[in-house]
Amino acid sequence: MRASVRLGWRVAAVVAFAATAALAVTLTRGAPTHAALTSARHLAREQGASGTPACATATLRISVGAGTSPADRAVALYRLEFTNVSGAACTLSGYPQVAAYRGDGALVGNAAGRDTSAAARRVLLAPGATAHAAVIASVSAGPCRPMAAAGLRVVPPGQSAASYVPHVMRACSAAGPRAPVYLRVRAIQPGAGTAAPGPGER
Repeated sequence: MRASVRLGWRVAAVVAFAATAALAVTLTRGAPTHAALTSARHLAREQGASGTPACATATLRISVGAGTSPADRAVALYRLEFTNVSGAACTLSGYPQVAAYRGDGALVGNAAGRDTSAAARRVLLAPGATAHAAVIASVSAGPCRPMAAAGLRVVPPGQSAASYVPHVMRACSAAGPRAPVYLRVRAIQPGAGTAAPGPGER
């Protein structure tokens, strides 16, 4: 009788071990699928709710729109326009990288810092649509070392390729970690917009 009881406990233990092992294998096999779903969801968030990809530099025509840059003012405002020239919608979000450059392509002064007076937002660009970002240049005598620049070097948000936008303008050639930031850029906004001055820029 005791032998039968011991045999029964052993059978029950083997069955329980086998069930536990099967459950562990099932959970382990499910892990990669869960990771893949997590990665896909992260990618969807990066591309926006519609799954629309970010605008590549090659799919954008970048130009300088109307602004205010009279020679007798210390602060000049420019409007960078980003037009989708591809056949598919894309998105722009955040701040482009901006720097002034000379005729030989060399950069003038430090790259632009961020002006946070306009909230960053995700902008959906349909084919042919335009978004804009305001660029503010503070140009003065003294440590600024003003000079004529040939235009702006622009890298759209999330991209690495640059676009050189011709536009003769005054810029500060002072550069380095000790030089003040004379050039600032605002977050991209929908539409062609206007380069309206902010507080204290009139």
